[in-house]
Amino acid sequence: MTTITEQETFVVTDEGKDTFLKDRLSSFISEVTKGFEHLTVANFEEKVMKAVQSKDELTPEQITNELLLRGLENISPQEPGWTYVCANIYLKKLYKEAATNRGYVGTTKYGSYYELLNILSSQNIYSGDILNQYTKDEIEKAESFIVPERDHFFTYIGLRTLADRYLAKDHEGHYYELPQERFLTIAMTLMINEPKEKRLQLVEEAYWALSNLYMTVATPTLSNAGKSYGQLSSCFIDTVDDSLQGIYDSNTDIANLSKNGGGIGVYLGKIRSHGSSIKGFKGVSSGVMPWMKQLNNTAVSVDQLGQRQGAIAVYLDVWHQDIFKFLDAKLNNGDERQRTHDLFTGVSLPDLFMEKVEAREDWYLFDPHEVREVMGFSLEDYYDEKQGEGSFREKYEACIHNPDLSKEKVPAIDIMKRIMVGQLETGTPYMFYRDEANRQNPNSHQGMIYCSNLCTEIMQNQSATTVEEQYTEDGKIVVTKAR
Repeated sequence: MTTITEQETFVVTDEGKDTFLKDRLSSFISEVTKGFEHLTVANFEEKVMKAVQSKDELTPEQITNELLLRGLENISPQEPGWTYVCANIYLKKLYKEAATNRGYVGTTKYGSYYELLNILSSQNIYSGDILNQYTKDEIEKAESFIVPERDHFFTYIGLRTLADRYLAKDHEGHYYELPQERFLTIAMTLMINEPKEKRLQLVEEAYWALSNLYMTVATPTLSNAGKSYGQLSSCFIDTVDDSLQGIYDSNTDIANLSKNGGGIGVYLGKIRSHGSSIKGFKGVSSGVMPWMKQLNNTAVSVDQLGQRQGAIAVYLDVWHQDIFKFLDAKLNNGDERQRTHDLFTGVSLPDLFMEKVEAREDWYLFDPHEVREVMGFSLEDYYDEKQGEGSFREKYEACIHNPDLSKEKVPAIDIMKRIMVGQLETGTPYMFYRDEANRQNPNSHQGMIYCSNLCTEIMQNQSATTVEEQYTEDGKIVVTKAR
């Protein structure tokens, strides 16, 4: 007679191989589901046990993954609490890894914050500013603000996103920082220059708001606060000059901002159109599309230390001769050499264009370089000071009626249709109403607003950094710039 014995499962660790203990896993499940007894915990535990015991051997990480997998598949409108169970499971993993890497007792959720600052500063992960600007007593006082229980406010996706993208790791990707320490580091970084007699009070208030999830900070601040790399600001605007030097200088600036989490709105309206002249040679300009391709590659390749792609929005005036190519840049069909799927696009619209659309009248497209050469002014530098009248429409009409200026006439509604097709397929282009933005500008005496930033909520005066002269002297290229 043949006797069938139950298969024995082993847990493999760095120290060796141990027999899987069912009671130990059952105790762990009871701990992470405490307070969620209304969920179908027994069925969950049965599935996990069956999956684990079906294997000859597995690692603790594989057991954790099995727990997460079975918990995530249980999330439903009837039992949404499973997301918090999964968050508890993942928290246990974070606590254990941080304790191992930092060398404190694993049963303690949080170790010494002061020691964390020293460890990561020595590895050049932290900048050392907190250690240098705060005393040890102040840091230890700030550590007392930490409330580990607030880690349980996170859903699984929220916690996993915070861990993957924002918690400080060493150069090998091992976790050192924990969620409440990230919040405290942000608070201490933001308050570092406040008066010393009240800054700890401000740190405590900021930490309280962050850790209770009443307040958050922008992505670069969340990611870079306290670290040795990256800026804390989110939003930037750049105006690209119509010169080779200006175009490449802007691309370098955009790459440097993008690598540390900055989102950039880029105005391309000063760049000459396709077929324009260069140094008097007619028909040689390739227009804005090649430079958009360059920015597209920057957005993809400068990926913020692997956390996410760069975020760049490019804007063009609706009267620019490249507007149709621009509007098609994100579509899913057509010539891929003319596509920039990883950029956001936006179109700058004057009131006059919308009036022409409503009246079903014609609209004229111009080359901005030729406008500067023939008319002696830049059309993008004007706007209608009042609704229905102003300097933009006067300059626009002057361009139309100048016989020496080349122009292209199209029905205004055709451009609007292309805008709407793009929005339907891709969600872009954004629509920036430049006349109203400039009418509301409190600093209109100082300059022009050409476009918005990436997220479309910031408008401020813009100007390109122009190249005044470029020459060779003693075998060296000398470039003189002006802002």
